[in-house]
Amino acid sequence: MSTERDDSWRTLRFQAADLFTPSSPVSTTELFAGRSREIEKLTEAVAERGRHAIQYGEPGVGKTSLAKLLQYFVPRGLKKVQYIRKAVVSTDTFTSIWSSVFQSIRFSAIRDGIAQEYTVSDLYPNNIAPSDVVRELSYFGETVIPIIVVDEFQQLRDAEAARLMSETVKAVSDEGLAATIIVVGVGDNVDELVRGHSSIVRCSEEVLMPRMTTREMQELLDVRVGQLGMKLEGDAKWKIIGLSKGLPSFAHALGRSSVYSAIDRRHMTLQESDVDIGIKSTIESSQHTLKSTYETATNSNQARARFRQLITACALAKSDPSGWFTPKDVEEPFSGIVGERRTIEHFNGNLKEFASDRRGNILHVKGSERNFRFRFSEPAMQPFVLMKGVAENLIDEKAMNVLSSKEQGELFPT
Repeated sequence: MSTERDDSWRTLRFQAADLFTPSSPVSTTELFAGRSREIEKLTEAVAERGRHAIQYGEPGVGKTSLAKLLQYFVPRGLKKVQYIRKAVVSTDTFTSIWSSVFQSIRFSAIRDGIAQEYTVSDLYPNNIAPSDVVRELSYFGETVIPIIVVDEFQQLRDAEAARLMSETVKAVSDEGLAATIIVVGVGDNVDELVRGHSSIVRCSEEVLMPRMTTREMQELLDVRVGQLGMKLEGDAKWKIIGLSKGLPSFAHALGRSSVYSAIDRRHMTLQESDVDIGIKSTIESSQHTLKSTYETATNSNQARARFRQLITACALAKSDPSGWFTPKDVEEPFSGIVGERRTIEHFNGNLKEFASDRRGNILHVKGSERNFRFRFSEPAMQPFVLMKGVAENLIDEKAMNVLSSKEQGELFPT
């Protein structure tokens, strides 16, 4: 009987690993949380002839997940969706990108009296030009909805390829073809992603993927925990949400580790203590680069150095939608962590040092003296720093209580 129970818990653990996927995009619409506004903008672009889309945002906010699932959100009626996705790598050229796309488009032809199947890429053994793309995309019939996603566009290093891609999108738009080209990549704005090629912007819907809202994060957790037949206590839920900072990958990672903790103690309800154990597990399993950069940023031979406290305060600071915060925003959380009032003059030099090679460039800085703004160079570093702060008891009880409360949006409200 005990063996059967153990098998049941092992099965549940396996199911949790399948549902919580911090390292890969969400693969089914049933598990995809929120993003109704972004879905609507993308489906409208697909529906309108001559309209395309540029989907952009920070790393880790779910751009690829949405791009992959878009095909299932498009109302089909009597039409068939033909979805093709190409993930760009740094060595790609315009020809290699479209050769990959053309490999997914098949047709039949009679050769020597026998019907044989070919791919469109067979027709282009050498170079591909924008006019070739326009011609091939024009062959799609009225019963097909073609969606072509060019993902990870920021990886493209070939400036000529970026220019030709822009010309292609404009040409496909000018012809009013049924095909929709969606460019997806990392960037604070569209110009940053497409490198100033205005022709691609004029005929494209701009779709910013922001960090997930509290409601969307709640949905992400509730759906997965519910599918496991488990329950999630309020304090545990809000702690996961507060620490994940709107990044679904960290919600997945911390959620999974917390579920594992509950399973290890043979309980079907996730408690806050499970999240605390999950925090340590998530820190241990985080990318080596996050750990290395954190250590470089906070290492010091001076006993009175407060680099760990200061970077934790940066992770707690109120920021704008793009993650930028000012030194003034750091005052309140830093004072709360060190237990005494600290103003900008006490730490401003250290903030700028965080944006240097010496401290691993853990922060980006922009602006001029007296008007500097900062943000984490890698978005995933923010929740990592928060979890380190919790694990090392840098965040005081007041802040910890706020982390577990859905009523408070800020850890140190001003």
